[in-house]
Amino acid sequence: MRPIAAVLLVPLLASAPARAETCTLEALHWLQGAWSNTAIDTAGEERWALLPGGTLAGSAWETAKDGTPHFVEALSLAPSDGKVTLRLRHFDGTLARAWEDKTAPVTFIASECSLQSVVFEGVGPHAGERITYARTKDRLSFVGEFIHKGKPHRVDLEMSRTGD
Repeated sequence: MRPIAAVLLVPLLASAPARAETCTLEALHWLQGAWSNTAIDTAGEERWALLPGGTLAGSAWETAKDGTPHFVEALSLAPSDGKVTLRLRHFDGTLARAWEDKTAPVTFIASECSLQSVVFEGVGPHAGERITYARTKDRLSFVGEFIHKGKPHRVDLEMSRTGD
């Protein structure tokens, strides 16, 4: 390569967008910890734990304004068919009733990963839906773009780290 071409090429390479990280479970271990919701007027928490073998298990809860449990959520991040798969189920606050399909969890596949963010795309009946997590130091943001009864429904949460 001629020296002048190399000098012109270096700034172009430096300004190119960073390549997305491969979506692996190891690349998502930054989700670990307890995260308290701060963008809602009721109490809520999401917690991710690293299990033996490297998978992640999650749980979440939120109360109604009067303090009674509004919902409880169970989550898992595990490989499936070579892709990082997020599976989740919501239950009412007493665990008496599942919100979604009784026979199958809601499933999302990691489609974009970077150093401290991940985008999950819904599959099956949840195709067209998206969940995004992004971490900045001790803050975790959650953006859920869902379709509820045929209409778009967006959930934005800002969480603060409260423990391991």
